[in-house]
Amino acid sequence: MSRGELTEAGRRHWQQKQERRAKIYRRRRALAVVVLIAVLLLIGYLFPRAWGWVSQLSSEAFSGETLSGEGPLDEVRGNQIPESGAPEPETTPEPEPTPEEAPDRASDPSRDPDSIHVLVNRQNPLQPEDYAPEDLVAPEVRMSTQSQLLLREEAAEALEELIQDAGEDGQVLAMTSGYRSYAAQLEVYANRHSAVGTEETDELVARPGYSEHQTGLAADVISIDNPNCIQGHCFADTPEGAWVAEHAADHGFVIRYLDGAEEITGYQFEPWHLRYVGEETAQEVAAEDLTLEEYWDRPAAAEYDVEEPDLDPAGTS
Repeated sequence: MSRGELTEAGRRHWQQKQERRAKIYRRRRALAVVVLIAVLLLIGYLFPRAWGWVSQLSSEAFSGETLSGEGPLDEVRGNQIPESGAPEPETTPEPEPTPEEAPDRASDPSRDPDSIHVLVNRQNPLQPEDYAPEDLVAPEVRMSTQSQLLLREEAAEALEELIQDAGEDGQVLAMTSGYRSYAAQLEVYANRHSAVGTEETDELVARPGYSEHQTGLAADVISIDNPNCIQGHCFADTPEGAWVAEHAADHGFVIRYLDGAEEITGYQFEPWHLRYVGEETAQEVAAEDLTLEEYWDRPAAAEYDVEEPDLDPAGTS
């Protein structure tokens, strides 16, 4: 039946059917456009990444790292000549030893005779052996002798303060020995040596050139007003000796020859023999109850290198 022969109702029905078809067509076309756009977007997202993967695989292949998953290019080319002998084991390099740090102390020993830290003992004579300080002065303290006793200026000032402070605490001290020249030490040693020989002389008297008194930094003190003990080993048991043992370091002095340290210093206990080393060093030495050899980490010096001393005055330099 042609469209002209349709009834009014049929025409409406036919128009509605055509409109539905047109609407379905428009939806399909819109859907196709959406799908096309999505596909294009997906391609735009994946293509750069795929290209990167391809480039990476290509560069690895041509760099010789891998080839068809078979290992390094050198191996594939046949560069597999075995090395002669067994393969050398891998060695781990040993770490370099850490240098020992120098001990943290107030001072170090010196060979300079003008230094207040010069170390003088049976293994370390003064250089030169006839050394004489140039700054000797007479301390303004009570002395046990008529002759004037001398010390180097810095040590003299420290001894003045020590004896003054002792007096303020009720302990009376006097100086009985100080600087002794090479010639004077030679005379003292030679006189005793002529009477008792080398071994017994060495026990009590330093050889010339090996005496701390020659440095001008050593002083002997006594309890001059104590009737029970003016001088000698009993000094350690007096109130004056106890005060010196407690306060000497406050003024820069150490008791040089300690009780029980004969195998280190070479001398018996001398509680009266004070050696000036400066307050900071003296405080550390006293706090640790050490000899100077121990504090300065030096070998014991109980013996001389030369068995017999040179007592010829003409042999001095």
